[in-house]
Amino acid sequence: MYLLALGLLSFSGCSVYKAKKQESLLSIPELGSVVHLSKDNFYTSVDQVGVMNVSELNVSVSLLPFNRVSYVNYARGMQRAGKINSIPYVDSLPYKPKYLRVQLANLIEITKLFNNDEHQDLRTYISHDDSYKLVSALDIAISENDMDKFMDAQAIQLKKNKYESLELVVIDGNQKSVYPFRSLHAFKYHYTNFCWGEGPYGNIIIENLVAEDEKCPKGTRLKARKVSNNRYQFKF
Repeated sequence: MYLLALGLLSFSGCSVYKAKKQESLLSIPELGSVVHLSKDNFYTSVDQVGVMNVSELNVSVSLLPFNRVSYVNYARGMQRAGKINSIPYVDSLPYKPKYLRVQLANLIEITKLFNNDEHQDLRTYISHDDSYKLVSALDIAISENDMDKFMDAQAIQLKKNKYESLELVVIDGNQKSVYPFRSLHAFKYHYTNFCWGEGPYGNIIIENLVAEDEKCPKGTRLKARKVSNNRYQFKF
């Protein structure tokens, strides 16, 4: 009976773990949102915790060819979401199908926005843990028709809708096409780290936003608490 109980507990724990893993893998963080990354040996949990209070942000777009790595990421994403993989890929053929990378166009502007009074609560919240990141770019697979709309657009903006969710608005003259993130086949997320520094009055501010694989510039810290010293404390 004791062994059976252990077996049931083990099975239950494994089921919970698999359920949490699946939920994490199917989560769709929005471009421009702040997320918390929790990593273990097997998967990364991504939880969206907030978004900036802005009406719109400019977005840039790049057209990129699939390679073996990006295609595997895409194929696995489609499989996890239970969707049909409609993009064929043969590594030996010269022609490669393409995908879009949409990314925030001006990280300097966004850094300034994070430091304004309106984002005081969000800034204080993320200062306590360097596992908070900004979703700065997404790799998405879309139809050729939609791909043409993105590439030919006069402007692409990240906007909040009436439900406070973020969405992409593709503008071409008087034509506007709206793309909620749940409608996009995002298969790769790119994050930026918050680099903290000392403000003009000894307060802690976000000095830079850098890619996850880059180090914070000299004079700034990945961990906000390391900026604080005996003379200065958090004054958000």
